Amino acid sequence: MLHKETDIEDAKRFFHHSTSGLEGNPDGFGLLPDSSKVASVKETRIDKYTIPKKGLQNEHVYNLVKNELRLDGNPVLNLASFVNTFTDEFAQKLIDENLNKNLADNDEYPQLIQMNERCISMLAKLWQSDTDKDTALGCATTGSSEAIMLGGLAMKRQWEKKMKAANKSIEKPNIIMSSACQVALEKFARYFDVECRLVPVDTEHGFHLNPNKLWDYVNENTIGIFVILGTTYTGHLENIEQVGEVLDRIEAENTEWSNKNIPIHVDGASGGFIVPFAFTESQMSKYGLGRWGFSHPRVVSINTSGHKFGLTTPGLGWIVWKDDEYLLPELRFKLKYLGGIEETFNLNFSRPGFQVIHQYYNFLTLGQQGYYKKFNQSIFVARAFAWKLLEDPDMKGIFEVVSCLHENLENSAVADSLDDYWKQPHEYKPGIPLCAFKLSEKFKSEHPEIPQAIISTLLRQRGWIIPNYPLPESTDGSDKKEVLRVVFRIEMALDMALLLVRDIFEVVEKLIKSYEYLTVRADNDNHAIFKVLSTLSNASIEDLAPEPTESQKEKEKHVKKNYRGTC
Repeated sequence: MLHKETDIEDAKRFFHHSTSGLEGNPDGFGLLPDSSKVASVKETRIDKYTIPKKGLQNEHVYNLVKNELRLDGNPVLNLASFVNTFTDEFAQKLIDENLNKNLADNDEYPQLIQMNERCISMLAKLWQSDTDKDTALGCATTGSSEAIMLGGLAMKRQWEKKMKAANKSIEKPNIIMSSACQVALEKFARYFDVECRLVPVDTEHGFHLNPNKLWDYVNENTIGIFVILGTTYTGHLENIEQVGEVLDRIEAENTEWSNKNIPIHVDGASGGFIVPFAFTESQMSKYGLGRWGFSHPRVVSINTSGHKFGLTTPGLGWIVWKDDEYLLPELRFKLKYLGGIEETFNLNFSRPGFQVIHQYYNFLTLGQQGYYKKFNQSIFVARAFAWKLLEDPDMKGIFEVVSCLHENLENSAVADSLDDYWKQPHEYKPGIPLCAFKLSEKFKSEHPEIPQAIISTLLRQRGWIIPNYPLPESTDGSDKKEVLRVVFRIEMALDMALLLVRDIFEVVEKLIKSYEYLTVRADNDNHAIFKVLSTLSNASIEDLAPEPTESQKEKEKHVKKNYRGTC
């Protein structure tokens, strides 16, 4: 994130202790442990935006930083994030033991580099690579964002090579992606001088790429298509098979183009792990996505985030190219900087190696069955959550679910019971384990003054972090609508999901009561507004009960109030 110096000037004054009349040994100043001795409280004064001239004791700083970080949210309840928050005991030991190893230093840490190579080989096979025909290659990156940059840059250089060979201009390259893309894809276009052609989505095609719209965007200067295997908005898998078919037809009608075989880069930031482990070949074929990886002739590269559903600590991504030919020699560097000779293609150089060790550890300890078990549970919980929103008697009619994971493959119907999702998981649509939902049109027509965003705000009172955001740019106006989204990582068990459903119901109930209370009050009734806002700031809706009668008021005078529950 970018921060300006002016952003923090006003904040500085909050981190200076007052020094008037406080000398000796003042307790309670954060930096001071019990019984510490200082000549003056001035010694405890720090400017948190300037490196101190004299360092502080490590124990004091540890306590200061630890206390400040208590203000952060609970990672487990951060349901906005795809990033893994669980590390087991033995993985943590490996991380601690290898914390200082540099992944860029091939000569010093050869076994670390070996593990890196093994992970790339495992991923290539996982992503439908034909090891008899192709020689896959790849590298670890700092998340999918860097991987996207590398994949896009490799396609741009390939396009330039084709156009130069035909003596044609290379001045106006473009790349195509749906408006449901993550911002990293757009960053590639901006940073590397490529025109970004965003294809708007629509409700009919599930808020992700409609391949038939490519006719309006593809031309001879198209370096490639970013196809998203699991959009962050709704979790849908964009259809690589259909994109390939449309590109075949477009190129067949433009035989004069020098740029043939327009490639596909698969953004599998989340789906790169979920799809091969969680869904059967039959299930993917029924969904029309049998060839989602390197088995499709147009797919030249795939990226994923190890720190999402690869289940590593944050900071790891991967990119693999189908074959050596798709990464031109002019993009590779041979370095002798750290002792040995190494070939590299990265935006970063030195970086921690422990995430790669964590990934290798996960591959060995979980195996295919372990990953399937974890993902199958997450997908079941996501489907159960969606089912409860739609079918629970208390919730029915309040929400609409715009993600598709809970829908039957054959007819898009919702399951008759939760048991169906557990017993027959392969009968339902594949996707990322998340649920994107919004207030129903019926609810909004009955309660037009209730903003959906307040649900997200009120859920934070219970610790839940759930984003509310607009849908991607569309052709049918659906981008004016907002959705709430819950990501179901592996630590989100069914009991927690049901607690969340309960909390959502209670929030909605509170909002309805508040709405009804205001609608029956007189205009400009400031007391009514105060009462509603007070109610929304706590967990009770009892304050919105009808005004008590005179006899009830008389009885309350003789009731003793118990404040032991207040602390």
